[in-house]
Amino acid sequence: MLKLLSLIFVVGCLFPLFANPYWLRIASSVLLLSSLSYAHNLLFYFLGYPAFGGVAFFGLGAYTFSFLYSKGFPFIPSLLLSMLIPSLSAFILLPIMLRLKSHYFAISTLALQVMLMELVENIELLGGTKGYALNLSHHANIIAYYLFLLALLGLFLFVILLERSVFGRTLKAIKEDETASLTLGINPMPYKLSMLLLMGMSLGFLGGAFSIWSAYIDASTVFNPTLSVKTFFVLILSLNSPIYGPFLWSLFFEMFFETLWSNFPQMHGILLGLGIMLLILAFPRGLKWKRS
Repeated sequence: MLKLLSLIFVVGCLFPLFANPYWLRIASSVLLLSSLSYAHNLLFYFLGYPAFGGVAFFGLGAYTFSFLYSKGFPFIPSLLLSMLIPSLSAFILLPIMLRLKSHYFAISTLALQVMLMELVENIELLGGTKGYALNLSHHANIIAYYLFLLALLGLFLFVILLERSVFGRTLKAIKEDETASLTLGINPMPYKLSMLLLMGMSLGFLGGAFSIWSAYIDASTVFNPTLSVKTFFVLILSLNSPIYGPFLWSLFFEMFFETLWSNFPQMHGILLGLGIMLLILAFPRGLKWKRS
């Protein structure tokens, strides 16, 4: 596992030195989608909560960074606050939703995502329907790429450590039988809240990095339900491989999407939907990735 992490680090750091803008964009898309998947898995894999609308915190991070930076805040404090605001929002909002389970929880988080999208579109201070255009340096794409890489490596390493730790086994015990955990003296709420904070912080950071990458955001982009669909497509196919799966499936998905877009620009949406359905039907419990 650490060998793969080291390989991703070395290749990832050197890649922008040799890649043209097209492949840099593809690599950034892969890093973003895989990081989103690892962040969502903190709740989904370890606690069994499918935060289908977790992209809401991604959008909050994007808007936090864009608003602060456009008002003259320094780059790094704006990026740090893009992590803090979504994590605090998760801490305040989601404990109420954690009383729900399974698809009820998923629907409630999706409702939160759509609600925030509509709310932001109607606040002129946040750009309304026009969104934000940021004045960034011409190196913004490379900066965003390395931020995505940093997020991926951090989440990948954290998931490895969590998978092997007592804390991670406790999370899985709560996931399997919360009532039994209570009888053993384990209070689930602190564990749930800690993972909520980490997920919100990670998604907020990715939202801030996305703002740098795109240089323009609006509510329909950063709160887009399609991003949730793509993320959970990767998560479902990674059920049996929470460490390798999100990265490998994200790589496959983005290359598959780019191939369809390049060759079938008028039908890529239909073909992509068919491809997703066939993969889910073929691997309803995910695909086990094994090292050779």
